[in-house]
Amino acid sequence: MSLFEKIHDATCTLRLHNDWLKIFTCPVPSSDFLSFVAVATIDAPQHAVMSLLYDVEVATEWVWKTREMRVLQELSENEGRIVYQLVSAPWPVSDREIITRSQGYTDPETSEIFIKLECMANFLPNNDKYVRVPELEGAWNIIPLSEKQCRVVFRLHIEPGGEIPSWLANIAVIDTPYHTLVNLREMVKKEKYLTPVDAPFIQSASDVIQHYEKFVTE
Repeated sequence: MSLFEKIHDATCTLRLHNDWLKIFTCPVPSSDFLSFVAVATIDAPQHAVMSLLYDVEVATEWVWKTREMRVLQELSENEGRIVYQLVSAPWPVSDREIITRSQGYTDPETSEIFIKLECMANFLPNNDKYVRVPELEGAWNIIPLSEKQCRVVFRLHIEPGGEIPSWLANIAVIDTPYHTLVNLREMVKKEKYLTPVDAPFIQSASDVIQHYEKFVTE
């Protein structure tokens, strides 16, 4: 069962709410670290958000605390890609390396896009300069609302590894979705993202994980 299927909206806490964004933090079974669910209404077409997410080289301009992001391997057919990310951490905590496989699905009936993120911690040898994140599960859902507006749902749970107290990580857990989505909201206005990206997706409604609807309506 997916982590997202285990999280129940009744256990989550609304931490931020404004006219376009809601952020919840949620306890995760058998973990001391909270996950988050962020739901944003973005005044841009769905394909603009998708084009930005696919443009890994500019991630340092908008993904919170990201020092570096690059594609390690494009997988065959529609199996996704392996991506490396280096995230800054406040002194004296060591910076974190994150290696994920991202794989895209689309619902042929609703046009919803779902991008699944799974940890690939052992894809590269460890680097003594940084701490490799050992566990991660995340997702992006991009739901078209109109030709010029979409809903973006960003969910993430990280086991950061190394020496970092859970209370410290949990205090800052809303910073990542808040700043990332504020930056995304501006980045998608750029002309370069008005052109749809030709990304390989699996056509499958059954794999589009929609366990966020109660967060949208509350």
